[in-house]
Amino acid sequence: DFGGGLPCLPASVGSEGYQSYLFAFPGTVLADIFAKYGNRLLEQNVRTYLQARTNVNKGILRTISEEPSMFFAYNNGLTATASSIEVDTDADGQTRIMFIRDFQIVNGGQTTASVYHTWKKDKVDISKVFVPVKLTIVKNRDNFSEIVGRIAEYANTQNRVSASDLSSNRENHVLIEKLSRTTWAPPISGETTQTRWFFERSRGQYKNDRNQFGITPSKRKQFDKQNPRSQMFTKELLAKYINSYEEVYNGKKLVVGPHIVVRGSQKNYAQFLNYNFSFKPDNIWFEDLIAKSILFKNAEKIYGVKPNAIGDMRYITVPYSIAWLGLKLDYNLDLYKIWKQQSLSEILKDKLHELMSKIEDYIKNQ
Repeated sequence: DFGGGLPCLPASVGSEGYQSYLFAFPGTVLADIFAKYGNRLLEQNVRTYLQARTNVNKGILRTISEEPSMFFAYNNGLTATASSIEVDTDADGQTRIMFIRDFQIVNGGQTTASVYHTWKKDKVDISKVFVPVKLTIVKNRDNFSEIVGRIAEYANTQNRVSASDLSSNRENHVLIEKLSRTTWAPPISGETTQTRWFFERSRGQYKNDRNQFGITPSKRKQFDKQNPRSQMFTKELLAKYINSYEEVYNGKKLVVGPHIVVRGSQKNYAQFLNYNFSFKPDNIWFEDLIAKSILFKNAEKIYGVKPNAIGDMRYITVPYSIAWLGLKLDYNLDLYKIWKQQSLSEILKDKLHELMSKIEDYIKNQ
């Protein structure tokens, strides 16, 4: 009914319960199918069309309008099910899907509706849009509803991807990772072993690297000694340590500082990317970063936990206290000394306690 068979690739081998095929819907064909059948195609989908209100749907519409030829590369496509299909082989030996019975889109309803609405309402040319599809034919009629339900559940389930995850491969992050693997910290007082500060560029990297280092207890003990978990830091922590220490202005507007840090890890990290990363990190920058990390971690420890804490506002008081300290010292705190000692002096610790106590009282009394 829609212009001929769809070239496909059989993707299941030797299974009696199902068959799978991979293919691509031309955008025009998908729009025509949705125009004819509408939401009947989405009865197994977990959501109906969410319009252009979500960022994901806005992104789909933008790709269709501005980069239609890249749609196949950018979009995850559809996961669909059916009860049976008919296939044929053309003169070139290409398998084509000719007929699909009980076609249901279990994941990709937003993509399908976005393609249709962009074509129908906005009159956008979708001739260059191609949508990837994974189609599963469920042969077992007795368990049809159960299997389709599980496919819908699993196709719509994935580990949450945060904004910081999506920036893992930025050049500066790769450089910091290299620095963290090649820069050995001076041994702390009373120890002879040097350690590294492990930058976890990608979520779960520390655990994976530890597992790959060796399977024997002795190997893992060696890894733990060289890369203490207490010295592992993520992209979000990196942003917290830096944005707490030094304020950044954009013209007269304060755009980076403790007021951003206290708004949460993701918002602080986004602002960090916007205003702190216009240069390539080097060894000196990395050593200063670790000094700021030591300063922040010590401040948290000095603040304490209930019932022996300074108060109940640690997540606010610590970054504001560090920012005040940096500002009043005109950012001339001896970070290199902190790096060399891998600790704070007792005098600085005492001053931090006094400072945080006063700042907490000040904030509470405003």
